[in-house]
Amino acid sequence: MTTTEQMLEHRRNKQAQAAALSAVEGLAVTPTGIVQYSSRGRLLVIGSAAAQQVAAMVEPPLHAQLLLLEGAEEPGVPVIHAGGRAIRISGHLGAFRIELGDAGKPNHQLVEVDLVLDLGDRPLIQRDIPPPGYWSANNDPLEVEDLLAELQEMTGTFEKPRFFNYDPDICAHSRAGREGCSRCLESCPAEAIVSIGDQVQVDPNLCQGGGICATVCPTGAMRYAYPGPEDSGMRLRLMLMHYRMAGGTNPVVLLVAEADVSAFQQLPPNVLMIVVEELGSIGIENWLSALAWGAGAVVLADNGSVPGRVRTALAAQVRLAEELLGGMGYPERAIRLLTSPDLEAECRAVMPSIEPAAYGAMDQKRTMLLFALDHLFDQSGSEIASIGLPDGSPFGQIDVDRDACTLCMGCTSVCPAKALEAGNDAPRLVFHESNCVQCGLCEKSCPENAISLHARFITDPGRRRIPRLLVEEEPFLCVSCGKPYATRSMIDNMLEKLSGHYMFQSERARRRLQMCEDCRVVDAVQDPDAIETGLAPPRNTNS
Repeated sequence: MTTTEQMLEHRRNKQAQAAALSAVEGLAVTPTGIVQYSSRGRLLVIGSAAAQQVAAMVEPPLHAQLLLLEGAEEPGVPVIHAGGRAIRISGHLGAFRIELGDAGKPNHQLVEVDLVLDLGDRPLIQRDIPPPGYWSANNDPLEVEDLLAELQEMTGTFEKPRFFNYDPDICAHSRAGREGCSRCLESCPAEAIVSIGDQVQVDPNLCQGGGICATVCPTGAMRYAYPGPEDSGMRLRLMLMHYRMAGGTNPVVLLVAEADVSAFQQLPPNVLMIVVEELGSIGIENWLSALAWGAGAVVLADNGSVPGRVRTALAAQVRLAEELLGGMGYPERAIRLLTSPDLEAECRAVMPSIEPAAYGAMDQKRTMLLFALDHLFDQSGSEIASIGLPDGSPFGQIDVDRDACTLCMGCTSVCPAKALEAGNDAPRLVFHESNCVQCGLCEKSCPENAISLHARFITDPGRRRIPRLLVEEEPFLCVSCGKPYATRSMIDNMLEKLSGHYMFQSERARRRLQMCEDCRVVDAVQDPDAIETGLAPPRNTNS
């Protein structure tokens, strides 16, 4: 390309970039709920000698007290002596609870405050994102001075968006006491998510919109709500469409967190920057959709604002995208995580030219992800049947040991994605690979250890949607009435396990195990031995 052609392309891309940004200016975002905090200005300063001087500097509307970790008390502010007691902090802005000592013992003390300034050598809260209302600092006078100025504004009522939506019906966290997926708990930098049995629970007061919980969720049970995935996808699609309509070439989507925007001011003309609350809040379904809509690359730019847990989880998602793209013959670097602001070197389009996808943005994460993958595969010209993926990927098959499986259907009852189903009238196990998220609940719930997982992605959507018969048996018929009620392997397994049990030594008792529930009750009532051993209710002799 000649210098003149390069200049013309640069000018054309600059105009297209402006058209793309103009197209989404003022784009509405679906409203979400509001989380409120209320602070009366009760401040607890934690630390030693230097902390006493800081606490004495606090002025109304704040009211300070000092938790003295060590050293002698000096006059000026109310002091609580730690005295070597264990210290536990919970809560958030307006509702902190600081417990000292051991609950139920004389050394126990509870302190309730609105704000915490932790000046100890090691912060008492070690989360990547501490709760709202908690600050920690070293003894740098300038840093402490800035924090005191910020704290002066922290009285009254405060609001923030409710950043998440959660659908427990499709959550793969747990079923019947068996643990499956825990990605959201492991990746949340604010530690705002906890397990509550078969579900998880998000504390909206601790959640600060990191969004990585939604990005790593395989089913879409956890969704980022402000903006939602449909809003983010619509912005992406509109920008790419208007860039292309204005004659722009080789568009690159640059995703940047608000905290990092200042590092990315001078953009190459082919770069379309989308600023998000947090980099972890926009996930793989939107990354791959951007490529399907015509982006030459998607770059996630981290200039230091992304917490460690989030960066680790994002890197894993990027690796998954690389495996999927590479398996279809596309450049793996079409989606990449950038940790330096060298845009000229990193923001290069690498995707081949494809026909842009016609589907629109949507809130259903998995559906949108599959639309993107199906379009990319269709455009790739590849004939590969399936792509092997790392363990833990949200696509794959399950294998069942037919000799071990008794068709007890315990796996179907715990599957959150309806990937496994039982036959209607016949004992059979059917698998829908298009639904499977590889959460492992079926594997962990199988009493016979007959199930194993294998992550992969079937590229042909028609083949992926075909139900696959895993196991089928002839039904076992009740030896008394002839009604089908179980499988031969299930009955054989039960007879074997109970062969040494004292209640099932007689032939009649063992035959009763081969009866349906109704016939079993009738036979047990008529069997004197069953009544003596407690297998049947006593007969009514007063009639």
